Amino acid sequence: MRDRWFLGVVAAGLMAACGWPVAAADAEKPARLLVVSVTTGFRHASIGTAEPVLEELGRSTGLFHCDFLRMPPGRLPQPKAPTRGDGESDDDWKRREAGFKEEQEKFRRDEQAWQAGLAAEFAKVFSAESLRDFDGVIFLSTTGDLPVPDLTGFLDWVKSGKAFIGFHAATDTFKNSDAYCDMIGGHFAGHPWGAGGEHAFVVHEPGHRVTAMFPERFRWQDEIYQYDLRYKPENLRVLLSLDMQASSPKEPWHVPVAWVRDYGKGRVFSTNFGHNDATWHNPMFQKHMLEGIAWAVGRFDAPAAPNPDLQAAEYLRSVVAAATAATGNDPDADALRAKADAKIAKDTAWATGLRPMLLELRSLKPEDRAAAYAKVIAEIEKP
Repeated sequence: MRDRWFLGVVAAGLMAACGWPVAAADAEKPARLLVVSVTTGFRHASIGTAEPVLEELGRSTGLFHCDFLRMPPGRLPQPKAPTRGDGESDDDWKRREAGFKEEQEKFRRDEQAWQAGLAAEFAKVFSAESLRDFDGVIFLSTTGDLPVPDLTGFLDWVKSGKAFIGFHAATDTFKNSDAYCDMIGGHFAGHPWGAGGEHAFVVHEPGHRVTAMFPERFRWQDEIYQYDLRYKPENLRVLLSLDMQASSPKEPWHVPVAWVRDYGKGRVFSTNFGHNDATWHNPMFQKHMLEGIAWAVGRFDAPAAPNPDLQAAEYLRSVVAAATAATGNDPDADALRAKADAKIAKDTAWATGLRPMLLELRSLKPEDRAAAYAKVIAEIEKP
C-alpha cells in the first residue's frame, strides 16, 4: 500500500510537471496499451518492478490503461546435467544418467505444451481483430523471438497510426528480423556499460518534452546497450546519447540511448533505460517514460524528423575520446574535440561525410585501430 501511495504522489507531481491536469482522465479517454513482458531469451528481473509502476502511473495520470501479456505460469526449469562424483561407481553413474535423460524427456514434453499455450495466447492477442482495440503496444524488456503470428501484419498495424514503445531490452527482440530492427531503430550488440556502473549522458535537445526532464549532461546508473550495424541514423531522431568522453570503457562509436521516430502514420519511442529496479522508481525516469508514451499515442506533437548530422557529430566525438585514451593523449582530447566541434559548427554535414571512415572502426579490434584513428585525427587537423 505504501508503494501505491508513493506512486500516486509521484504521479500527481509528474502530471503537473508535464502540463497535464490532475483529472486528466476527465479531459481525454486513456489510451489502451498492450504491455508485452514475455521473454524467450534473457529475462530481466526489473520486469517485475516495471509492470506495477506502469500500471499505476497509467491509472493515476489517466494517460493510458494497461492490458498485460505476461509469461504463462507453469514453465518448468530445464534439468541440469549431472556431473560424476569422485569415486562414484559405474552403476550409480549410469542410474543417474538414465534419470537425467528421463527428466529431459519430460521437460521436452512439458515445454512443447507450454510453448503451444504461449503461441495460442499470442495468436489471440495479436490477431487483427484484437489489435483493433488497442492504441499502441509496449514491449517491456522483451527478448528473443516472440511467437507473434504475423510480424509483418503487426508492423503494418503500427504503421497505420499506432504507438510502439520499447523499454530497455525491446531492442534485444526478433534478432533475425531486419523489418523489426528497422522499426524499433537498432538491435542489441552488447553492453560494455554495465548495470553497476555510473555512466555519463548528453541530452541533444534540452527543450524536447521527451528529454526535457534531464540535465543537459548527467550521470546515471543503468545498463547501456550498443547496437549492431543495422542501426540507421537516417531513420531516427536521437534525443539522448552516452557521453563517451566521460564514460568507461571508451569505444569509438556513437551510442544512442533514447529516440523517437515516425513510422508510417505511427510513432515509435524507444529508451534504453530500465535495466535496474531503481530506474523504474526514479521520478525523472518516470517523467521521461510518461512523456515518451504521451507523444507516441499522439497527446502532443514534438519534433521527430531524423537528425543524422547530429548523430555523426556525436560519433566523431566518441572516436576522439577513444583515440586519445588509447594513445595515452587524454590531455589532448578537449583540444581535438574543440577543433572537431568548430568544423561541425561551420558545416553540419562535415562529420556525416566521415561516416564511412568512422564505421571502419566497428570492424577492428582495439589493438588494430591505430591507423584508423590516425586517419580520423588527420581529417580533424586539416586546416
